[in-house]
Amino acid sequence: MEETMSSGLKTLLLGGLIGVLMVSENAYSQGEPVYYLNGSSTVIGEDCYQITPATNTQTGSVWYADQVDLSQPLDLQFLLNLGNNDSNGADGICFVLQSVGTEALGQSGGGIGFLGEDFQPAFAIEFDTYQNADFGDPIGDHIAMVSNGSVNHLLGTAIAGPVQADAFNPNIEDGEDHQGRVTWDPVDQVVRVYFDCELRLEGFIDLVGDIFNGQNQVYFGFTAGTGGANNLQTVCLEENILGSAEQSFVCPGAELQLNVPSPSGAATWSPGDYLSDSLSASPVATPPEGLTEPLIYVAQYQDNCGADIVDTIQLNVEVMTAEVDGVTNLTCDEPVLNLSATSNFPGPLEYNWSATEGNITFNGGQATVDEAGSFDVLLSFGDGLCEAAASFVVAYDTATYTGEFPEAAYLTCDAPTVELSPLSLSSAEAVVTWATVFGEILGAGPTVTALEPGTYVAAVNNPNNGCSGSTEVEVFDASEVPVIAAGTVEPLTCVNPGQPVVGASVADYAPFGGPGLTPVVSWTQTNTGTTMGVSPPNGSLGPIINAAGDYQLVVEWAETGCADSVIVNVVEGEDFGVDISSITFPNILTADNNGKNDSWYPFLKDLPDVEALSVLTNYALRVYNRWGQVVFTNAGDGFASGTPIRWYGNGGNGDPLTSGTYWYIVDYTSTCGDSQSGTAQGQIEIIRR
Repeated sequence: MEETMSSGLKTLLLGGLIGVLMVSENAYSQGEPVYYLNGSSTVIGEDCYQITPATNTQTGSVWYADQVDLSQPLDLQFLLNLGNNDSNGADGICFVLQSVGTEALGQSGGGIGFLGEDFQPAFAIEFDTYQNADFGDPIGDHIAMVSNGSVNHLLGTAIAGPVQADAFNPNIEDGEDHQGRVTWDPVDQVVRVYFDCELRLEGFIDLVGDIFNGQNQVYFGFTAGTGGANNLQTVCLEENILGSAEQSFVCPGAELQLNVPSPSGAATWSPGDYLSDSLSASPVATPPEGLTEPLIYVAQYQDNCGADIVDTIQLNVEVMTAEVDGVTNLTCDEPVLNLSATSNFPGPLEYNWSATEGNITFNGGQATVDEAGSFDVLLSFGDGLCEAAASFVVAYDTATYTGEFPEAAYLTCDAPTVELSPLSLSSAEAVVTWATVFGEILGAGPTVTALEPGTYVAAVNNPNNGCSGSTEVEVFDASEVPVIAAGTVEPLTCVNPGQPVVGASVADYAPFGGPGLTPVVSWTQTNTGTTMGVSPPNGSLGPIINAAGDYQLVVEWAETGCADSVIVNVVEGEDFGVDISSITFPNILTADNNGKNDSWYPFLKDLPDVEALSVLTNYALRVYNRWGQVVFTNAGDGFASGTPIRWYGNGGNGDPLTSGTYWYIVDYTSTCGDSQSGTAQGQIEIIRR
């Protein structure tokens, strides 16, 4: 049946059709296309390749030198000959798409040259002529879709099939050439396999996403294998197996060869404008200078199945342009820049990069720069028939922001944590990040709370380029409490009812070489919680204590709030409470300066060891002569009070009184223990010799 097909699946023009790529001993070029041969593969002429001889345990592969683009439709036709040994023939041929490279070669036998780690990732269509039951093969010769180096139809790597290769004949090892055809539709994501012009198998799969992990550029070719059985197995490829893309590009005045995969090498082109031969399958198009509009060509020919094929090719005639995309500044965040050269022309393109005052490494249209400079790229299309150049300048942006920070901070008793923050920043854009000296990040922001002493690092970042500088801030522990010596207090007596604290002290403390701290001193009576009995209650380390009890001395550093305390115990002496009821006044004074009875003063008859005057707080003495005149007093006006004294028989003017009889009156008071007071009066006889 005659069929007419559109060119929707005939879209790829690859560099292999215009280049001579003899870079390896296994590369073969017969005319323009280049193929790589591996293993048992050999060239037998007329674009035909013997993949295995009729010998046991052979494996071979044939790979087209350039990659095909799976984002575009694909239609490949070829002739397969699987040998003429049916009863003891094996093992078959695989059509393969793979991204491994042009040296890929799998295992022999039932692996059909595809089995093994060399084919990960890969997609294959097997034309299998031997039943391997453990792989799930049917009895007849069959077709199946498999992947990733496995030909086992029972595993998850199987995609479609197996189905009998020829719908009416289980044997294709008949020595005949069989027409094979594989198409790929990237829109509907379907692979179709034709055998002898009949559609035999469809596989719905996302080749790019599910098999090749997003990579759309892959190699195509064929593998074959023999094992304990064999066959001479060959494949013949059309000279123009890959036709020109539906959208092709050329610049005005340049030449571009157009191709359609006509088996006869003939095709009819319409219109024939600017074509070297409008009846050839591979004419050369030469649009004139000044023409910058698309040319639409329609080519008609017949395929190997006798079907009429109509391919439409749009030849875009444009002035080639080039530009370089990338970031223009090297920064601390991006010390290496990636540049990308692009053009209005599709690939394959050649890229020639150069640098002025800079360093560049490149691979095709991608370049890497790690130094400032000026960079140029020359893009070539069609072996240099079309060219375009572009330049790109890279500069340095390493501007840093700075900050002023305190040199040190202190943890104190008042502030057991301390906030660290910059005193100033050189830019409002600056971003501050705090960390320990060991690199532990504490937080992003100008302020962080330090909980422990140590070295803290403030990084001041420029968010525009990632450049930063750092400053260290030392946090010290200044929570040491005062070291206090309590001191002592003599027992309280009637003579000394208020005793000073002696020997209390605070050790000087000047943390980390700074100025000494200021002690704040306070005293409290512990049993009352007040400052009773101490004078002054604050500020002095040696106050007067005038009441027995326990006194708490608290010393606090004014700058840090750190404080400590000690207890000072104050007791009463034995003579602190004295009974003066036995006070007695002598009646004779022998004031003759002989050291005996030269002074007159009272005594305590019942307490001979206690000096009476020492326990009196008031002692108002008046001495009268026989005419009732006051001849001596230690009291002021009104005779209300006076200081306890010894009287030596002198008058008010200090002159000695004459011998004779005198009379006295004494008002006295004692506050030792309970308050006691009284008045004594009597007669004194002064005797002078």
